[in-house]
Amino acid sequence: MKSFLNLFYLLMLCMITKSSSSKHPLCHDNERAALLQFKLSLSISEFASVDPSAHPKTKSWKSTRTRIDCCSWEGVGCDMTSGHVTILDLSSSFLSGSIHSNSSLFELVHLHTLSLADNDFRNSLIPAKISVFSNLKNLNLSLSRFSGQVPTEICQLSNLISLDLSQNLLKLRQPGLKTLLESFSSLEVISLKEVSISSRVPKMLANLKSLRKISLANCGLHSAFPKGVFLMPNLEALYLYDNSNLVGHLPEFRNTSKLRALSLGNTGFSGRIPTSISNLGLLTFFSVYFCNFQGPIPYSLGKLTKLTILELSLNQFEGQIPPSLANLTKLEFLAINDNMFTGEIPSFMANFTNLSFLELGNNNLHGSITWIPNLQNLVALDLFGITLARPVEFDLFIKLRKLQFLELSNVDLIPPIERQKNDTFPQFLILQLQACNLTQFPYFLHNQTNLVELDLGFNKIQGFVSVLLPLISNLTSLNYLLLNDNNLSGKIPPCLGNLSNSLLTLDLSGNKLHGMLPELFTSTCKLEAIDLGINQLQGRIPRSLAQCSFLVVLNLVGNQIHDTFPAWLQGLPQLHFLLLGSNQLHGMLPNKVGLGFPSLHIIDLSNNKFTGNLPYNLFLSWYAMKANAQRDFGYMGSTSITSAFGKHIYSSAVYTITMSYKGVQVSAVKVLKIFTLVDFSCNKFVENIPESIGNLVGLEGLNLSYNNLTGGIPSSLRNLSNLESMDLSYNMLSGEIPQQLTSLTFLEIFNVSYNNLTGPIPLGRQFNTFGNDSYRGNPELCGSPLSKKCGNSQPQSHSLPQPQLDREGDEESSALLEWVIISMGYVSGLVIGMILGCIFTTAKHEWFIETFQRRRKPNKRGAR
Repeated sequence: MKSFLNLFYLLMLCMITKSSSSKHPLCHDNERAALLQFKLSLSISEFASVDPSAHPKTKSWKSTRTRIDCCSWEGVGCDMTSGHVTILDLSSSFLSGSIHSNSSLFELVHLHTLSLADNDFRNSLIPAKISVFSNLKNLNLSLSRFSGQVPTEICQLSNLISLDLSQNLLKLRQPGLKTLLESFSSLEVISLKEVSISSRVPKMLANLKSLRKISLANCGLHSAFPKGVFLMPNLEALYLYDNSNLVGHLPEFRNTSKLRALSLGNTGFSGRIPTSISNLGLLTFFSVYFCNFQGPIPYSLGKLTKLTILELSLNQFEGQIPPSLANLTKLEFLAINDNMFTGEIPSFMANFTNLSFLELGNNNLHGSITWIPNLQNLVALDLFGITLARPVEFDLFIKLRKLQFLELSNVDLIPPIERQKNDTFPQFLILQLQACNLTQFPYFLHNQTNLVELDLGFNKIQGFVSVLLPLISNLTSLNYLLLNDNNLSGKIPPCLGNLSNSLLTLDLSGNKLHGMLPELFTSTCKLEAIDLGINQLQGRIPRSLAQCSFLVVLNLVGNQIHDTFPAWLQGLPQLHFLLLGSNQLHGMLPNKVGLGFPSLHIIDLSNNKFTGNLPYNLFLSWYAMKANAQRDFGYMGSTSITSAFGKHIYSSAVYTITMSYKGVQVSAVKVLKIFTLVDFSCNKFVENIPESIGNLVGLEGLNLSYNNLTGGIPSSLRNLSNLESMDLSYNMLSGEIPQQLTSLTFLEIFNVSYNNLTGPIPLGRQFNTFGNDSYRGNPELCGSPLSKKCGNSQPQSHSLPQPQLDREGDEESSALLEWVIISMGYVSGLVIGMILGCIFTTAKHEWFIETFQRRRKPNKRGAR
């Protein structure tokens, strides 16, 4: 009887299942055909998606003779009643190809969810036909290489609840942000990260009460951000980072706030963190790096016990780290570096055992870090410049087995004790040990296999470079090698050529290297920056450098290189900085030089033995110096590491140039972005200054001093509207100073001393600010600021005789040059140094006294 009942129940279940399944309609034939046609219009490429879990979802879509229910296909969902396709999720599906307005995709008019995120649609425009999806509630086209203007028709999708167009090459102009927002009254999620908007944030954004997530990161937003947005009742996440011209203040937060994530990094937000921050009890992510916040950290911040990410770096916070932060034991990421914190390093950090990233560097903190080994989950540690109670043993950090990024620059370090070769060490990606008083090469480096960046600059490491470099020649992933300003000696070994296949930056400057520069480079050279300056290298410039087609920076200043001008380098399309000063280069500049170097921004040929005239064609094709606009090279050749949080952590080896005059430094970031310079000083150039130099309208620094130039000052110099410094001193120039130069409104340094100039000194604008020293040694000049009045025959005080420079004499004589040399440094970025002017012991040559700071923030170490 029991077995009979079981059989009865089984039969009934089958009947019910069959009945219910018969009520579920199969997908419609036309929609199945549309899906198959859409599949065929695209290809599958394993490079089209970046998500590690990506896979080709459409692979399961098959066309057979029997009727197939497409509702069962991966990524497809149907309405249970009508059978219409309502969901299409092809995110991370390796799709590649273009989408046009005639695509069969637009036949699926019943869709309410469409996701094509993380594919490659090859810069397709978003078709205007997207408006056919009138029922659409969720649209995700992020990270799929769509481009162009967001179509106006997208505003017709009035039922949207979630819109994600982030990380494409899109721009939002017509419609603008305000029009877009006004179209969606029920919007809960809007993500436009990296969409070019370039506008204010409309105040009406705060009226969209249903919004839960707003992501407007890196959109070119500017002006004041409406405070009301922070107080929206349902807002859970607000991402505004990387809008450097967006300004605002934090409001007084309400205790009803639902905020869980607040990211304002790299914006112009300022002021103090309000005490009411404690009302954000749900907050897990708080990031305000690289803003203008100041003042102490409020004690109430310690009440945010759910925080996992706290990033306060690169601001002007001050005072001690409040003890209330001891409550933040869930922290996984803590960055307070590059502020003005004082006091002891809190020992309660020993309890932050969940920390993966800890950045304390570049503050005024002191104390002990003996508790560091407690943090066994650390992946990244920055202690730059921390003042410790006693020198710290490097072995302390070897205990952190997960450590990959270590910044100990300017920390007094006890080198690691040599152990057995089979000992295990952390496998570093970035190791920065600049200025740590190291005297020997760290022995454990030969066990490192993953190093991307190694910085041992400004130490006291001794030894032959031919012995040391082979120890790291097996580091095939090494991109940045900085051994500058040590006591390395010997000849550059051939094995360095092996590293040129992976290296992007090589810095051996400020050592005692000698011998010939070897021919190291092949067609696989990837180097972007080479600095061998301030050594004793001889011979000629290696012709194999022409193989380094990515080269941006070449610095050979302060050596004994005996060669002619390397006109063959003009074939390097990316060469921005060519620094050859203080060598023994000679000969004439070939006229064909003007046919190349289109990207050149800085050229330094100072203190060599060049002769002949300055060819007219020389300046005609230096197109980068002709640009009358701000130049921004961004982070060329940077190392970017992304954390498990999907957050940008490190960006290193930024090409910047720091110049020092009388102890004052030009902002490195500013120099990178907008500085252009021609320095031909201290040579033996003759004849006229060519009028063609007036074509370099973007030029900001010009130094032709200490040559034998004759003729007049060309009036075409008036075209150099960006010029901030001009030094033509110690030549044999004649005639009057052109009155037209008064149009140079940025000119801060002007020196024409010790020439044969005559007549009145121009009056007006910047010329009213120059003193006597700008004109000394020109007895026939007259007018302000000189005491000699024009047309006045009264006897004047005699000017000092013009010094004669014996360029053929002994270079160690007292009449010769001292050089202001700033070598390549590295503070979370490469600093390529330059020789910019010679200082005579008999008559001080001073130029570029003023720095170029009025248009830039001060540089901050580690702007990442």
